[in-house]
Parts: sequence; structure tokens; C-alpha cells
Amino acid sequence: MTDTLKALTEAQIDDAMGPVRMAFPRASFALDDVPAPLHQLAPYAARWGVADDSVRDSVIRGTPLKLKRNLKWMVTVLDYALTEWLAGPESWSTEPTDAYVAYSAMRMAADGISSKDLHD
Repeated sequence: MTDTLKALTEAQIDDAMGPVRMAFPRASFALDDVPAPLHQLAPYAARWGVADDSVRDSVIRGTPLKLKRNLKWMVTVLDYALTEWLAGPESWSTEPTDAYVAYSAMRMAADGISSKDLHD
């Protein structure tokens, strides 16, 4: 994988995950339900936006170090826009969109990566 400090495409994420990517489910959602400033996080939400906590933890454990760093960085860079959406009106919904659930789970995945997980 190339530089970890840039937005990656779905194909780049899958390539970096390697064969282990086949072992994990992907989140599915409509991009139309996502605020435009957060569209670049869609490949991340598809990969790490799994609602089930134990499955999401397994995905993170199976994620290569460079991708963990990249996920953490991307969520940090877009933290304000992400918080604005996730803490907004949809946070009170009893039926949030699949996109909202996936992005929330992706954020939990990033938050669950500790600083000790980011070292070789």
C-alpha cells in the first residue's frame, strides 16, 4: 500500500486487506443517505461499518497496521463533519438509515483502535 495519509478507494482498501477481506461481511448502504462531505469515507464505512460488535472487532484484528492507521487518520480528519451528522437529528431516530448505522459502526471501529495498536 502507498502513503497511509490519503483517502483510499474501495479497491485500494481491499487490496491492502488481502485474502482476509473475504472472511468478513461488508456494510451496505445508499450513498444518497450520506452527507456529501463524508462521501470519501464510504469505502471505509463499507469495510468497517459492521454493526455487530464482535464481528467488527474481528475485522479490526484482521486489518493490517497501515490500514488501521489510515482509518484512524481519515476519521480524525473528518471528525467535525462526522460528529455533526452522527450527533444530529438522525441520532434520535428509532429507524436510522443503513448509512447512519454503517458510519456509526465505522467510527466505533476507529475509536477502538488504541495507540498501542498503531505501533509495529
